[in-house]
Amino acid sequence: MTSIFQVIGPMERSLDFHLVRQNMISANVANVDTPGYAPRELVRDEGTEDFAAHLAMAQTEAAHIPASGSNETAGLDVVEEHTVIPGNDNNFVSLDHEMARLAANTIRYEAVSKLVSTQMGMLAYAASNANRG
Repeated sequence: MTSIFQVIGPMERSLDFHLVRQNMISANVANVDTPGYAPRELVRDEGTEDFAAHLAMAQTEAAHIPASGSNETAGLDVVEEHTVIPGNDNNFVSLDHEMARLAANTIRYEAVSKLVSTQMGMLAYAASNANRG
């Protein structure tokens, strides 16, 4: 039988992945009018199992306050996408494409969140009924 803790670990990493991906998609949408901007996509690095422990803020400008810890995309690959025809300002962001990715990512996050909630509910039930014979 699989331990409840063995199930929650991969789900936690999945939630972390989708949270970081949500932020990246939001950045793409925010840069829809930035000339020369290419949208970025987050993909899992198959060689790295546990990136959740390495999530941290990233310092994007030298004048910003230094971030502690490692890069927030440790264990992940960030790729630029040039899948659509750029506009006159050489911007590759397609709002339709980004909103579809945002919706799909949200659905996946909510599904995993529901699974984690169910697993935690089972754990709480087991803990509260442990003394009852």
